[in-house]
Amino acid sequence: MEDSNLKENFISAMRAIPSTVYVVSAKSGDERHAMTAISVVSLSMEPPSVLVCINKKASIHSILSKNSLFCINILSSEQESLSQVCSVSEEGESRFQDATWEQDEDYVFNEESLSNIFCKCVDTIDHSSHTIFIAEVKRTLNNSSNEPLVYKSGKYLK
Repeated sequence: MEDSNLKENFISAMRAIPSTVYVVSAKSGDERHAMTAISVVSLSMEPPSVLVCINKKASIHSILSKNSLFCINILSSEQESLSQVCSVSEEGESRFQDATWEQDEDYVFNEESLSNIFCKCVDTIDHSSHTIFIAEVKRTLNNSSNEPLVYKSGKYLK
């Protein structure tokens, strides 16, 4: 059985699944990057590890590699505007206008996020238009009892 509309049907199937919204942030020298993502998943507990899938066209992709450091900011239900800012085409410092961004050693993170997961990339897997970054969790901050920001069918859930 062949699906003549495979791509469209696959997109519809994936859009129907509610997803937590994340902002992945990283820096290289004085250059900071942040992008909204939903392709983040836990991988293991020994050691604590995650997978993050990033499109090769994303500006943050160029600074992520094996041994790079990045933060997964799990957005709270109050951070819809941050998600939108980090998903528009304008990139670079324009995504850091919000005063809630902090820097700690080699990490840049959003202090008002539900949680922050500080990671070190230990491996990468190239797959078509994306790279899968496998990272060990170095530490976490859990900041709030708010609910996570969730996205489904092209809109944020309230």
